[in-house]
Amino acid sequence: MTQNLPSTEKKPLTLRERIENAGPEFKKALPGHIPVEKFIRTVQTAITMTAGIADACNTPAGIQSLMTACTKAATDGLILDGREAALVTFKGQVQYMPMVAGLMKKARNSGDISAITAEIVYKDDPFSYNPATDDAPDHRPDWFGNRGEPVGVYSVCRLKDGSTVVEIMSRKQVMNIASQSRNSGQYDPNNGKNYGEWWRKTVIRRISKYLPSSSDKDDFMRAVERIDDGFDFDATNGGPTEPTTQPTGKTRGAGAAKLKDVTPTQKQAEHHQTDQRQPDHDPETGEVYDYDPEDSARQPGDDI
Repeated sequence: MTQNLPSTEKKPLTLRERIENAGPEFKKALPGHIPVEKFIRTVQTAITMTAGIADACNTPAGIQSLMTACTKAATDGLILDGREAALVTFKGQVQYMPMVAGLMKKARNSGDISAITAEIVYKDDPFSYNPATDDAPDHRPDWFGNRGEPVGVYSVCRLKDGSTVVEIMSRKQVMNIASQSRNSGQYDPNNGKNYGEWWRKTVIRRISKYLPSSSDKDDFMRAVERIDDGFDFDATNGGPTEPTTQPTGKTRGAGAAKLKDVTPTQKQAEHHQTDQRQPDHDPETGEVYDYDPEDSARQPGDDI
């Protein structure tokens, strides 16, 4: 009599199981203040939300790219929630992309940076800056009016020693860089659903090159350099490689006084705790929208 023995063939692991099994490795990479359970939950949500990840992970190389992307995010101490960082796909591979909020977080924790901002400048915005006399641009947008087309972007970084670094980029410089990006369409104000995020990351990447070296800023610099993973080039090819201003020690003027400190206020923290709804997102990039993507009108504060 022939006896049917149970099959010893193992079922392939699901992506959820692979991520859970990688928990011990993620825990080694994560900073102590981020629970590995929270990190795993956000990864699993990102996989569900982001179009293309499941298809990319149909091959061993795709699965490995997902695990590598998650490990990079854990090493940088950023949560893959679409705000601090996101998972994206490119040519069948999964990639990790830090977002502006994540870079701001890393800057705040770097030890030497007290405030950093990156702002979009529109055609009708009052804007002036003299690098010889001003330690920050004087930018006074009408948040509730028609500001016109975006014409540039700038970043101001204030260090704890009182010095200030400024970087300004024109729309042409940004689009030159975008032309060499794997996500070039996202930079286009006419087509990109969240182009402000990409413009601001570009200028933050540029200004980071001119911040004084310090072991305390290694984590911030490593996270910023991840932006280059989305390019097939050295990001400085898109424009001048000299900063608009070198660090200065002069007293901060009226323009610099308007810098937003990157430390969250109590009101912001309370809002974050009470608003637990899943935000709208771009299914192609994993980016979270801060406004209705179906509404063509720019909303006040979209680019701050």
